Amino acid sequence: MTRTQKILSAAALATTGAGGAAQAETSAAAETAESVAANLKQLDAKLFAAAFETCEMDVVTGLLADDLEFYHDRDGLSYTTADAFIADVKRDCGGGKRVLVEDSLTTHMIGDFAAMQHGRHEFHQVMPDGSSIAREKGVFMHMWKRDDDAPSGWKVSRIISYDHEGIE
Repeated sequence: MTRTQKILSAAALATTGAGGAAQAETSAAAETAESVAANLKQLDAKLFAAAFETCEMDVVTGLLADDLEFYHDRDGLSYTTADAFIADVKRDCGGGKRVLVEDSLTTHMIGDFAAMQHGRHEFHQVMPDGSSIAREKGVFMHMWKRDDDAPSGWKVSRIISYDHEGIE
């Protein structure tokens, strides 16, 4: 497993954007914790597919806050900007995939400002025949903050990735 795959053992996102302050307030008021959780789950899947499988760096860039901080149980504070993180993702993309452990994902609103997403996932090596082998598992926590300038309306600003262990 590459360094980026280890470090990427964490990341997610959320809702549709709103233009202007009045629209943002209306959208936030119309949202429920359940709708935010559903949107973040979709954005999480989109982020990891782009970072591991399709190598769509514009998608990854659009989902990360410029001041991203990434903490990893093996490496400590691994990144302090989205640019540094994206450079490693770009270099290591392909050959792997991330699988979210079913029913492990929870989302908690942090007022109207942010949402915290927590879950478990596995990282798989993709074989030449298209099958995959689970190689590592871990736990993640992502802090999504609202961002009216982001196409999704949310960006990941903090990632904590921990409890990593190999799968035999």
